[in-house]
Amino acid sequence: MARYICSIMSIKRLIFPSVVYILLMLVISFISDTAIGQARPETPAEADFSTDNPEGELRKTDWSDMLPHTKSGSYYNEFWTYHVFLEDDLHLHITFSLANFGSMKSAVSGGRLFVSNFDGENYNVAREFDLDYFFIDDEQHKIRLHTGRDIYFEGKLPERHRVYFKTEKDGVSYLIDLDFDDIHPGYTWGDGIFRIGDDDMGMFIHIPRASVSGTVTINDKSKTVQGTAYMDHTYQTDLSSKMVDKGFRHISHVGNGFDVGYYMIPKKRSQAGVVGLALRNSASSVHLEKPKSLKIESTSRLGGNSVPKSFKIEYESGNTHIFERTEHFQHVSFLEELSGIRKRLVRRFLGGEIIEYVGKGRIDGEMPVNYNIQMVH
Repeated sequence: MARYICSIMSIKRLIFPSVVYILLMLVISFISDTAIGQARPETPAEADFSTDNPEGELRKTDWSDMLPHTKSGSYYNEFWTYHVFLEDDLHLHITFSLANFGSMKSAVSGGRLFVSNFDGENYNVAREFDLDYFFIDDEQHKIRLHTGRDIYFEGKLPERHRVYFKTEKDGVSYLIDLDFDDIHPGYTWGDGIFRIGDDDMGMFIHIPRASVSGTVTINDKSKTVQGTAYMDHTYQTDLSSKMVDKGFRHISHVGNGFDVGYYMIPKKRSQAGVVGLALRNSASSVHLEKPKSLKIESTSRLGGNSVPKSFKIEYESGNTHIFERTEHFQHVSFLEELSGIRKRLVRRFLGGEIIEYVGKGRIDGEMPVNYNIQMVH
């Protein structure tokens, strides 16, 4: 059965590009905050909220976990994120997303592609569509960002999977067509939901490891590729920039195994130092590691910002790992396509600017990993 997820058409969608509208919303927000004055209760950002970990232990994910979890509420974010590691150090980072920015604009779906080291060059492109055109086909286990655009993933895991991303922007055309096989089943921790105060943060690793093959085409240059891939799925019931200060993925596909983890450091509103999970397979079994703390050991500057260079992860099991990044591929801002006053105003509304960093590193000085760091600057 195929179904659409629709949003209500509204004047917000038409006037969002207007700086006047953005200024008006910020003025209204400022007046509202000022009118409350000293009677205003402690805000979530100032409070020290409790955090509840997921209920249950390690379990396999299914199609119901893959489906969108956030289709209502004033604010939400949801991401299906692929990291693909191909021959000749070619790396793809593909994200499908849903987002609702409340009064700022109507809910949208989005697709973002980073390509690192394609004949020595880096590329990135982002597309955004009205949520009215977001499409789900349950029979084909397919999620498509827009009924009229070829940006989708499909296939019942772990039997089969395909990612297709075709678009053109600013005179550059992109076509990513990847088939997945030898797919390891996905997992999550219990129900997969971390509860931070009144908000939820979901985390599911649907593909800890798979083999991939297909084509990567940019303009008139096409490559036949093969390698491995990882995919996770997260959501927040508030803006990411409001809930998360830093996020960190490490992905290792050594031999036929995997060692993967995704951790987020919440804002001050949470008592938790870190939330997330790690998965490791050995002797044909998969082990769940629950993070207890994440301590930044050192930083260095990338693109003018201070970014963690090494940090120590301690787990509830007593195990520890020290991660160090060794090679940086590229970094991209979620607000990259905005400029000037529009960028400053949107950045203020969101509470910061999310920048993603991708590259290579090592765990405990030995295990090679690929990393993805998200930071709110």
